Amino acid sequence: MPEIKKNYVQFIYNGAADRVYIVGDFNNWKKEPLFQLQENKWVIEKEFPLNARFDYKFLVDGKLILDPLNPNKTEGGFGFNSELRMPHFHYPKATEYHQDIPHGIIKKYTINDTDYFNYKRDIYLYIPYGVKRKKLPLIIFQDGLEYILFGAAKNTMDYLIYRKEIPPICGLFVDIRKVNRVKEYSFNSKYSNLLMSIIKDIAEREKLKFTEKYLSGVSLGGFVSVVLLMKYPDVFKGAVSQSGAFHFRKNTDFGSLNGKIIYMDNGRYETKVNNSLNIAQLNKIYRKKFIENGARVIYKKWNDGHSWGNWKAHLPQALKMLLK
Repeated sequence: MPEIKKNYVQFIYNGAADRVYIVGDFNNWKKEPLFQLQENKWVIEKEFPLNARFDYKFLVDGKLILDPLNPNKTEGGFGFNSELRMPHFHYPKATEYHQDIPHGIIKKYTINDTDYFNYKRDIYLYIPYGVKRKKLPLIIFQDGLEYILFGAAKNTMDYLIYRKEIPPICGLFVDIRKVNRVKEYSFNSKYSNLLMSIIKDIAEREKLKFTEKYLSGVSLGGFVSVVLLMKYPDVFKGAVSQSGAFHFRKNTDFGSLNGKIIYMDNGRYETKVNNSLNIAQLNKIYRKKFIENGARVIYKKWNDGHSWGNWKAHLPQALKMLLK
């Protein structure tokens, strides 16, 4: 394990190497050199808030590796990273699987999306346990499969519904090909039309009537969730945007957000995502714009970075705040 004393962390790598660097959420994945303390021992000391959490790796002679001394790791869309958990950071109970509580079910559908983006797309519908009524609210998750696999969304919904911290609600997890994210998660009428047709189709298949409808997404998915909220103010009541990668046009009219609920959060260390994008600053700017146009905004900042560990840890609070 990295050696932690109060706010200070020593990352240690033991092994023969010419150069050793550390990259992670805390430095926007830009390499920082470790100091060679003695033969085959490399070290770097850093200071972090006591409740921080980060993904990181070592770069040893040009090869990215997990920290051999750290058993904690977390998975995201690009594989596993080592995970630093400072002493005051803990994942909420809602993110864990609890065998002793009732569980909802997930049904998988595959649609042949020939009308919009011309590929087969998987859709997952979460139906809460024990609910017999045919009218239920709905929340739509962009990057659907990743929210299930890496964001612990099913565990979170099972636990919060069981504890009556959120109402029984269906979850629609819409998957996407990574190569299509920039194209679909934008001001793309094809994607919005596709999503509306999916909602209608699933409701008809399951003989469900979806009442209040919400949206949720991370990064570009958080951005497009707010775009959809603006485009269909009569359909959607609110949205979750986790680390929203906002890139609205200069003359965008936000008036349709009046009265809508938006939960926003981001990591304080998200200042140069993908080499240039200052997510923290963008969220500060657009939080103000949303409020000025009448949206009811809940905004949180965490000592974390741009990763699924961050979004997983804070999804329970996001859902509770949104669905109050």
